[in-house]
Amino acid sequence: MSADELLAASRDARRTSAEDRGAPAVSLPLRIQPARASALGWSPDLFALTLLVGNATFRREDGALVPRGSGPVVAVCAEYERPLVSLEPPALASYSLVRARLSGMPTLRLPGGWLRGPLRLESTRRTARPCARRDEAIARASRFLDELNEAWQRRLGAVLEIGWPVYGPEHDGPVLDAVSGTALPELVLR
Repeated sequence: MSADELLAASRDARRTSAEDRGAPAVSLPLRIQPARASALGWSPDLFALTLLVGNATFRREDGALVPRGSGPVVAVCAEYERPLVSLEPPALASYSLVRARLSGMPTLRLPGGWLRGPLRLESTRRTARPCARRDEAIARASRFLDELNEAWQRRLGAVLEIGWPVYGPEHDGPVLDAVSGTALPELVLR
C-alpha cells in the first residue's frame, strides 16, 4: 500500500467514526510552540486547519511532500474556503474559492531540488483539535476540487489531506499561524 493510500485510508476510517473526527494524520511543521503563542497573546490551544493538496504525494521514508507527475500542484484551505498561493510558508489567497473560478486557480511550486530540500511534513500533534464544522468545510472544498479536476481534464489526481497548525485568539481576533508566526483572518475554531 502506498503512502497516499495509507493516508486516504486513515482519513476515511476517521470519517466513518462519528465521535472521532480528528485532524489530518500529517501536518506542516509546527514552529511556534504553545508557550510562545501564549506569550504573543494567543491561546495555547492548538488546532489543525485542513489543507487539500492536489498533484502532490507524501514520501513516507523522509516525510517529504513532493510533486506527483507533471500536473499542476494546487492547494485549498477547507476551513477558510480559499486557495493557497504558497505552502512554504503557507499563505492564503486574498479571494475565495468562488472567486477562484473567475480569477483562476493559483498553482504552487513545491520546494525541492539541487539547492533546496523538500517541504517536510510531520505527524500531527495529538493535542491538535479539528475546527468546528470541519466536515462541512471539507465537503465544500472537495466539491470545488472535483469541479477543477473535471475542468482540467482529470489532471489533478488524488488529493492529500494535510494539517495546518494554528492557535486561536485568546478572545476575539485573528488566528495565529503556528508555522510562520503570522496572523491569519478571523475564523471560528470551536
